[in-house]
Amino acid sequence: TSKPVKGKDAFNLGLVDSLVSPDQLVNTARQWALDILDRRRPWIASLYKADKIEPLGEARQILKFARAQARKQAPNLKHPQVCIDVIEAGIVSGPRAGLWKLKHLTYWYNQILAKA
Repeated sequence: TSKPVKGKDAFNLGLVDSLVSPDQLVNTARQWALDILDRRRPWIASLYKADKIEPLGEARQILKFARAQARKQAPNLKHPQVCIDVIEAGIVSGPRAGLWKLKHLTYWYNQILAKA
């Protein structure tokens, strides 16, 4: 279903790997993804849990809805759309594609921050 799942429930269902405070969420998620990509953290068990992902057509509809909601709630923010792009890459092309997209976007984001 598309009903929201609370953090502790998501953890107990195996949908998330850890629970962190909101101020640590982005840094923790980024580090986990980079650790997986650089093979410092096991990833096979979590990245290939396809039983938790809707069929591709449904997943695309969910992502389309998520994009619309993000635009509606925060029309001037780009990063929610970028996060959805990374998720979509992982669903459509596999977990490695999602991680590569995340690593690529993280690199460019850091380049932009360095010039600011």
